[in-house]
Amino acid sequence: MTDVETTTPTPGTRAVVLGGGGVAGIAWELGVLATLEDAGVDLGTADLVVGTSAGSVVGTFLRAGAVRGAFEQQLSPLPTTYEEPVAVDAGAIEQGFTTAVQGATSEQDARARLGAAAQQVTAGQSDDDRVATFRQTLPSPEWPDRAYAVTVVDAVDGSFRVIRAEDGVPLERAVAASCSVPFVWSPVRIDGHPYVDGGARSATNADVAAGFERVLVIACSPEGPSPLGPWLDRAVADLRAAGSQVEVIVADEASRQAFGADSLALSSQRPSAEAGRTQAQREAERISAFWA
Repeated sequence: MTDVETTTPTPGTRAVVLGGGGVAGIAWELGVLATLEDAGVDLGTADLVVGTSAGSVVGTFLRAGAVRGAFEQQLSPLPTTYEEPVAVDAGAIEQGFTTAVQGATSEQDARARLGAAAQQVTAGQSDDDRVATFRQTLPSPEWPDRAYAVTVVDAVDGSFRVIRAEDGVPLERAVAASCSVPFVWSPVRIDGHPYVDGGARSATNADVAAGFERVLVIACSPEGPSPLGPWLDRAVADLRAAGSQVEVIVADEASRQAFGADSLALSSQRPSAEAGRTQAQREAERISAFWA
């Protein structure tokens, strides 16, 4: 899929969109979801769940009805084969993005240039090693029974792909690809072809929820205008223009501070999960009224 078409919403349908944000984002989103669940907001009843990067991990727990247990593991993390990248420099990564997309003639071309740069990264775990880590992390190796979508970007031509159960891609490989941050990890191969993080298009890809009457977006940070694809405000405006009702929870300043300097560090789990819980306590009444 290279584009998401604007679609008139189907009455009574609901979607949840979960954005990217690293290890910290996984923990924060689980804190948000667990707290909303405690408040009686059953997001697991959504007709569609869309996950990008960290959100692709969290979405599997939401669809499995396993949010509470996953949240509690963020407070007391279990041993893992996850290998933290060495000294992630957010500024250097941002500069890498900027340099890679210079001269791009379109959003897809910008993503293709970014994908080409990402393919030069060879350090750290292999894609098979990373897939094995996600196999250990996810609540099940099987795709959920209810509609679930994982976003990735083709590292060769920059096309956007939404992977679903019917595509026949192993769940852990789809999630590993969606979490393959350019300049941090090498792309993950699906059927021998390299893919990178769905966040190489948008941190949320909220437009994938086009056609649903109510859409809840949970984002680990604000998104500014981007040459790569439809950032959050643009996607939300388009959804609303098409007739969807949209509510957004964006990590507040306290939550983003809890993420720390390195959102890919395991040490970010507990503070981020607690921050998600605290923020969601303030959001619960608003989201409950919207979702009911």
